[in-house]
Amino acid sequence: MSSPPAHLVLPGMARITVEAADEQAVLAVARRLIACHNLTGASVVFRVPGEDGVRVQMYGDATPLAT
Repeated sequence: MSSPPAHLVLPGMARITVEAADEQAVLAVARRLIACHNLTGASVVFRVPGEDGVRVQMYGDATPLAT
């Protein structure tokens, strides 16, 4: 069993995976999520062997922003 990436052991951090049938759709959804949430940019579009569709991953911080 491998250990989680360092940024996922911090409180409030999460990895978000978006799946869609095609690259245009997965990137459009990722851009909309990034625009309104505290997320990193989307990863390179990738496929999982043996599964349909494409995916991107982003990382988010659920820690409240200072006002």
